[in-house]
Formats: sequence, structure tokens, C-alpha cells
Amino acid sequence: MSILKNAIDSIAIGLEDYQSSDGRRIASSTRNIFAGILLLFKHKLCELSPPDSDESLIKQRVLPEMDATGAVNWIGKGKKTVDVHNIKERFNSLGVAVDWNRLERVNKYRNDIEHYYSTQNLQSVQRLISDSFLIIRDFISDHLNEDPKQLLGDDAWAILINVNEVYEKEKSACVDALETLEFFSDEILSSFENYSCNECGSGLIMPSKKNEEAIEVEYVCKSCGNNLPYEDIIGDAVSEYFSHEVYLSHTDGGDSPITACPECEGIYLYSEKICSSCGHTAEHECQRCGSTILPEELYAEPFCGYCEHVMSKDD
Repeated sequence: MSILKNAIDSIAIGLEDYQSSDGRRIASSTRNIFAGILLLFKHKLCELSPPDSDESLIKQRVLPEMDATGAVNWIGKGKKTVDVHNIKERFNSLGVAVDWNRLERVNKYRNDIEHYYSTQNLQSVQRLISDSFLIIRDFISDHLNEDPKQLLGDDAWAILINVNEVYEKEKSACVDALETLEFFSDEILSSFENYSCNECGSGLIMPSKKNEEAIEVEYVCKSCGNNLPYEDIIGDAVSEYFSHEVYLSHTDGGDSPITACPECEGIYLYSEKICSSCGHTAEHECQRCGSTILPEELYAEPFCGYCEHVMSKDD
């Protein structure tokens, strides 16, 4: 059985699990759909593997071998195949474009719904299926040069289309309502628009009121009914929203985009010059020496860390 057929079958089974009335199959749905996506990727790597290389590009171990002419060829070894990290590296090297941020969101949600979320229902899986639909559709069209509807089959395609349309309509209504609120900054609004319920993982977070200050409003998950005050959302929402930039600041250097607020110890948006929890605007210029106060020194504002240290010794 080919990898491509396995991929299509896995996606179809995942969608059958989604349609089942048995709640125990919800987690199975997420596993099968994600597995199907990875198999599509592996099929592409097989297509790109050199002839007589034992499908080297899908193998984790690839070793050089010398043929009868003295030429060196790279041959796949063993049965262990590439994982998500390996696939990403090889696709990037080969110029195969994938929406990796969306895939990482699908993968994280698949893991969370299996191990962390206390509420699981069909609505809570819609976000994963909607994201998966976009990845599957684009990959089949752009990199396999196939018609997604024809390859997946009419039934699977109809389910994917329907779930995506329903979720996007609900998501649009939530975003429209959030955008009527007054947030401390546009970045905080964006973090709420990307936030997932801590009970079921759904992205359908609706404010209880419109045209109010965001900090004064209660929020509800439309999938599971979980009620969330602003203070229960803001920390996770902002941390997740800036996670990639924080990672880059740690690995590549540079200032972190967030730090602890000197007023309330909430998350302070350094470039926005405002706290996401209390709205405090800190001093960014040292009143003693005039230098810029770095994110990690903001605890000492209105002084930089060095001046605060010097003055504490003088005391």
C-alpha cells in the first residue's frame, strides 16, 4: 500500500471519527488527521528522493555508499522515518513551502486535546480540522499537482469544506465582537484573537459585551461554555502570541518583546510601552544617566539596572 493511499485513508478515518457520536473518538480524529498530513509530506519526500536511494529523503539515517563506478550515492537506511522537525528541515532545504505556523498549531492542539484539555466535543475539534483543511488543500494543489477534491474523494472533501466554513463564520463573529472592545494596545487585541480556550482548545472566544473596555469584560468559549474573565486569559494569550519572538531573542540575541511589569508583575509589552494586565506605562529612559532601560532592567524604573545598583550601595 502506497504512502499516498495511507495518507488519504488516515484523513478519511479521522473525519469518520469526527462524525461519530462516540465522544471517545474525538482524540482519535485529531491523531488520524495529523498523521494523514505527515504522510502527505512523506509521500512528497519519496517523490523527491533520488532513484535507487531506498527513498532516502524519508529515512532518518542516510549514509553514503560507493557504487561500481566509484560514484558516491546517499542511501536511506533502516525503517525509522523522518519526524516533523526532519520534514521541516528537508522541505525548507528543497524549497517546498508549508505554513509551518499553522502546522505547529495543529500539532500542539492534537497533543493538548489528548493530554490536557478537560473538555472535548465536536465543536472544539473544528479549529483543528479547519487549519488542517487549509494545509491539506494547499499542499495537494501546490506540491502534489493534484485536485484535492478528486484525490480526497467527494465525501471527505465535503466534510472538510463544511467544517471550515462553519468554523470561519463563527470565528469571524468572535473577531468582530472583540474588535469593538477597547484594549490597551492592538497587540493585545491580536493575542485575544489568537487565544485558545484552556478547557477545550477552541479559538471561538466571545466577549459578553461590546463597546466596552476589554479589561472589564467577561469572555465565554462558544464551544464548551467556559467563562473567562480578562485576568484569566491575558497571561496565556500574550505569552503564546509573543512566544516565537521570545524564542528568537533567546537564540539569536536582542531584546525580549515582553517582560514583568514593575507595577503589577503582569506581562509588560516592551515595544508597546504598556502592561497587558494593568495598563501601566513605565519609564524607558533612566532619570539618572539618560540611557535606555532594557527589558530585563525595567523592574528598576525610572532608573536603569546599573544606576539602581549604584544608588542602593550609596544608601
